[in-house]
Amino acid sequence: MAQTVREKSMRAVAWVLQCYQRLRYPDILPSDIAADLGLAKARFLNFDDLFNLLTDENCSLKRLSRFMPREKAEAVFSRAQRQERFGRSALYSYYFNEGWLEFILHFDEEARLRRVYFQHKRLQTQQRVELAVIKNFSGN
Repeated sequence: MAQTVREKSMRAVAWVLQCYQRLRYPDILPSDIAADLGLAKARFLNFDDLFNLLTDENCSLKRLSRFMPREKAEAVFSRAQRQERFGRSALYSYYFNEGWLEFILHFDEEARLRRVYFQHKRLQTQQRVELAVIKNFSGN
């Protein structure tokens, strides 16, 4: 019985935290972006946590791979507030109180993913950071 009470209180706390996060981030949660990219399974990431994940030198996007077809790569960013497609690149932007978080995808002449960058005004030493992706597309 004590376990049941504890489980109920844990669920209640999780619900309150989720409500708070939805108030703080009404459009998309940082944890949603992390999950879309294959970075983390954490339920409660704030913007700083996501930013730290993206700037970590060991960061590798599990849902994107080199030579992935453009349509599959772009599908990962389907929840972005702004989506801009250009000839051989695309820009996906998410707005937070901390500023726009932007992902830039570069494709080759055969519309296959070559590079992924992210940029945010908080980056001080460089304008954007290249993100590591899985080395070769497996077709999934």
